[in-house]
Amino acid sequence: MVNLSRNRLHFLVATAILLQLYSCTSPKKIVYANDLKDTTAGSLQKAQLAFESLIQKNDQSGISIGGSNASDLQALNSGNGISGGLISVPISTGYLVEADGKIQIPYLGRVQAEGLTRLQLEDTLTERLKEYTKNPVVNVRFLNYNFSVLGEVGHPGRYNMVTERTTILEALSMAGDLSDVGKRENILVIREENGKREFARVNLLSKDLFLSPYYYLKTNDVLYVEPVKSKFITRTGVPTYIGIVAGALSLLITIVTVLKK
Repeated sequence: MVNLSRNRLHFLVATAILLQLYSCTSPKKIVYANDLKDTTAGSLQKAQLAFESLIQKNDQSGISIGGSNASDLQALNSGNGISGGLISVPISTGYLVEADGKIQIPYLGRVQAEGLTRLQLEDTLTERLKEYTKNPVVNVRFLNYNFSVLGEVGHPGRYNMVTERTTILEALSMAGDLSDVGKRENILVIREENGKREFARVNLLSKDLFLSPYYYLKTNDVLYVEPVKSKFITRTGVPTYIGIVAGALSLLITIVTVLKK
């Protein structure tokens, strides 16, 4: 009987050890860009050069215009009631890019905005406003610059971009990062540009992430994080209950050992 009990105890110990080893996680299945050997500026520069956020229909832009002649600016902005050498549209409304791709600017009329970058629109308005005031300075910023994150993340939802150069990693961080059952190697990015919908897959585990044209998000992008085939299996391929079973066996072995002393 003693030998039988010892054999059972040895079996439990061996089982617990095997379960613990099996539940160990491979870093290559967790660490983002795990094949990145050197941190180089070149890769990031390529991604930055590939990034260009264009103004689209239904975008809202906050536009402020300054210059050296306060009286001219007051006249240009007579409907806004803002003085002191600066005119602007209230931040809560902004200028809407309408169905024809244009925005309505006081005195300038309808100005083409769709298809331009933020800086290009600033240059266009600056040139046009030189007819009305001296040394105009134009600042344009996006008001409805946002993205959505769905699926296996901590906090799914719609988020506002702090800057127009928000990366996919920053977006997932804002959403609470991926859950244990989220597929890190198969993030779906849905993007609409020029009336067309694009679908792309991004692998967070590969260094090629930084070369992807989807590394920087654009307004209204949607990220979807798929779960693994079964929620009982983690991204490492290990059943979620393995760790629980191993812990329970370890506790049982400890109790049995104490009682035998």
